[in-house]
Amino acid sequence: MATRGRKPLELRNGDRKTKLIKRNYYIEERHAKALTVLSALTGKELSLLVNEAIGGLIKKYQPKTE
Repeated sequence: MATRGRKPLELRNGDRKTKLIKRNYYIEERHAKALTVLSALTGKELSLLVNEAIGGLIKKYQPKTE
C-alpha cells in the first residue's frame, strides 16, 4: 500500500529541478471533472496540468515573474 502524500513517480523523477510543495485549494467541481478528463486524454498527472495552468496565469498577469 502506498504511503499517504507520496509524490507520483513522474513528479519525483522528472526532468524538473524545481521544489514541489503540497497545498490545498478549493476549485469548482466542474473544473475538477474537466481536469480529470484532460488528465486521461493527455496522459499527464493532475498536478502537472494544474502547474501548467498556474504558469499560464502567472505569465498572463505577471509576465516578469518566473
